[in-house]
Amino acid sequence: MTSHIDASRSVNLRRRPHWKRMVWPLVAMSAMAGAVTAWNHGDWRLNLSPSEPVGIWSVRPITASTHLRPGDIVTLCPSLPVGYHYAWLRAGPPVSNACPSGIAPFIKTIVAGPGAVINETNQGVTIDGRYLSHSRPLIWTTSHPPVRLPQWRGTTTLKPGQYWTYGAGDPAYSFDSRYWGPLYRTDVRGLAQPVLTFRFRWTPNARN
Repeated sequence: MTSHIDASRSVNLRRRPHWKRMVWPLVAMSAMAGAVTAWNHGDWRLNLSPSEPVGIWSVRPITASTHLRPGDIVTLCPSLPVGYHYAWLRAGPPVSNACPSGIAPFIKTIVAGPGAVINETNQGVTIDGRYLSHSRPLIWTTSHPPVRLPQWRGTTTLKPGQYWTYGAGDPAYSFDSRYWGPLYRTDVRGLAQPVLTFRFRWTPNARN
C-alpha cells in the first residue's frame, strides 16, 4: 500500500509543473489582445512589420516642446511619391488612427536630423560620410505580385525640421526614407517605446 501511495505522489509531482508552461504564453496572448483593443485609441501599436521589432509598442503623441533626435523611434505619416501603387501597404483591417492616405502609421527610427548630409546611391546611404548598414535600396517589393518601389537618389543637407528615417528591425526590407526622402516634423505623430517585442525575420533570404 505504501509503495502505491508513493508512486501516486510521484506521478502527481511530475504533473504539477506542466501548467506553469502555459503562464507566459497566456500572459503574452492577453497582452496582445489588449493591445489590439487599445489600437483604435492611439495609445498602443501592434507592429507586424519587419521595419522594427514585432510586437506591442506604446505610443506617446509628440507636442510642440518634443525634441526629436537620432535614435528616437517614431510613428509617422510621410508624403509618399506619386505615381506608385501602395495597396500592398494597406493589408489588414482598417484602423481609426490611419494616415490620411488610409495607411496605418509607419514605425521607424530617426537616424539623422537637421544639418546632417545624406547621400544615397544604388549601393546604399551615407550620413555625414558614414555608411548606414544594410541600406542598399530594393527596386521591387517582396509582396506577390511584386510592385516597383519609388527611388530617392542624390545628396541633401537636412534642413530645420527635417529628419531621415530607417527601419532598424530588418533594415534590408524596411520601407523608409530611402524611398520617400527626408521626413518632416509635421509628418511625425508620436514617440514609440517597446512593451513586448521580439525580432522575427520572416522576410525572404533573396535580396534584389
